Amino acid sequence: MSVVIPTHNRKSAVTKCVESVLRSNYGRFEVVVVDDGSIDGTFDHLSKLFPSIILIRSDHRGLVSAARNIGCKHAKGELVFFVDDDNVIHPNAMTELVKAVSSNANVGIAGPIMYYLRDPEHVWCSGTSRNYLTSTTRFSTSNPNGSTDCYPTEDVPNAFMVRRSVFRDAGYFDAETFAQHMEEADFCRRAAKRGYQVVMVPKAMIWHDVPVRNWPYRGTRSLHISDSERAYYVARNRILFMRKYAGAWKFIAFTLVFLPPIALTYITMILKESGLGDRRAAFAESYLRGLIDAFHPNKVAKEHLALSN
Repeated sequence: MSVVIPTHNRKSAVTKCVESVLRSNYGRFEVVVVDDGSIDGTFDHLSKLFPSIILIRSDHRGLVSAARNIGCKHAKGELVFFVDDDNVIHPNAMTELVKAVSSNANVGIAGPIMYYLRDPEHVWCSGTSRNYLTSTTRFSTSNPNGSTDCYPTEDVPNAFMVRRSVFRDAGYFDAETFAQHMEEADFCRRAAKRGYQVVMVPKAMIWHDVPVRNWPYRGTRSLHISDSERAYYVARNRILFMRKYAGAWKFIAFTLVFLPPIALTYITMILKESGLGDRRAAFAESYLRGLIDAFHPNKVAKEHLALSN
C-alpha cells in the first residue's frame, strides 16, 4: 500500500501530515511526498526529518492533479491513499480504508470521514452530492455516529484510497482540464462509468486543517478560493465539468439561468473580502478570466494565466 501526499509551500502542514501517516497502525506501506515546486525549503526540510520516505521534487509547479499523477506513477502499492498536505489522519484510518476496498471487489475509491482539525467533533465532509442543473455541490456534514456500514457517495475530496486498477481502466487525474478544483469529481465520475463504486468509510477518520464553514458562508476561503490562481480554476472548472457531464439541455439551462447569479455572487464576495486587501481586484479579474476561458475549451489554462498569489 502506498500513501501519496502532494504539497506546495506548506512545510509545517505537510510535516504534521507525514507524522500522522507514520503513526498509522497499518502494517507495511510506503510514503511518497511530491513537492510541487515549493520555494519554502519543503524538500530539504522533509529530507532531514523523514529519511525513510520517498521524496520527489518538481522544479515547476504542476498543481494537484499533476502532482498526484507523479506520485501514483512512483508508488508501488496496489492500493494508493491520496492525502492532501493539510490533513492529520487517525492511526486506524488506513487500516479501515484497506478493509473497505479489499472486502468488496466493486469498490474502486474509498474515502474517510473528514472532520475539522480546528473543531475535531465537527464533520467537514462525510460525502458529496451534486446537482447537474444548478451545478451546486453539497458536502454532507452528517456524523456517522458509530455506524460501521460503508455507503455510496458521488465523489470524495481531499483524501481517498484508490484501487490501482482504476487508473488502468479510467486513466489518471486530468492534469490539463482539471489541474485543480473538480479534479476529484471528474476522476470519480470516470471511475463510476467503468463500474467502480465510490464509498465513504465511517470507521476511517481524518482531520482537515481548513476554516470551519458555517451557513451562510462568508469569505472567499469558504468558496475554495485561497489565491488568485485558484479563483481562475473555480470559475473555469465549474463550467467545464458541467459541459462534460450535465448533458446538452441541462448545460444550456445552467449557462443561461444559474451561472450568472453564481458568478455575480462569487465576484461580490471576492470584492467584499476585506482580508484580501489590494488583491481583491486581481482575484476578481482571475475569476472573470476563468469564466471567459471556460467557453474556449481548447485553451490550456496556464497559457492564459499571469497571476500572483
